[in-house]
Amino acid sequence: MRPLLEGNEDPRTVLVAREIEAISDADILGWAGLHIASPSYTDDLSYLQLIRSNPRNAVALGKAFGHLKSLVARQFPDFNDKSAEASERAREIFLRRLRSYLQDDVEPFHVCRMVSHIEQMYEFPHWLGDLYNACDWMDERTTQAQAPHIRDSVEQILADCAENTVDGGN
Repeated sequence: MRPLLEGNEDPRTVLVAREIEAISDADILGWAGLHIASPSYTDDLSYLQLIRSNPRNAVALGKAFGHLKSLVARQFPDFNDKSAEASERAREIFLRRLRSYLQDDVEPFHVCRMVSHIEQMYEFPHWLGDLYNACDWMDERTTQAQAPHIRDSVEQILADCAENTVDGGN
């Protein structure tokens, strides 16, 4: 599976991605290793701890999310992870994950595990489409071949989002 994050993402986007379960703690450290920090936080202690962490060290891995949360809290004090801005970041990450799903790069569980987190954080946003129902009875072992209905839902969501973008809405 190709990493979802490319390294150019803002720490707030990475935080939202982790909160909706689009990425893991190891992905946070992978992002930190690729990320070129803004001068405003290159010397931030939490950022430095992230870039110095060994992803193969369980203790360091367990602290990654906390370091990221501390970095965002200090450097972006007005950021609210339940705001409209955060919801838009979540939508972008979610759509990126859906596109990677269609490229056969992700198993259904990696898409479905985000649904309940997104629903809880952003109060059932319309851009989730009918994925909640499509994800019923999914587990870690379900393959794309066993779940063609997930592909159908993903394609519909991406089509709906493309139409909304053309129409000027979200």
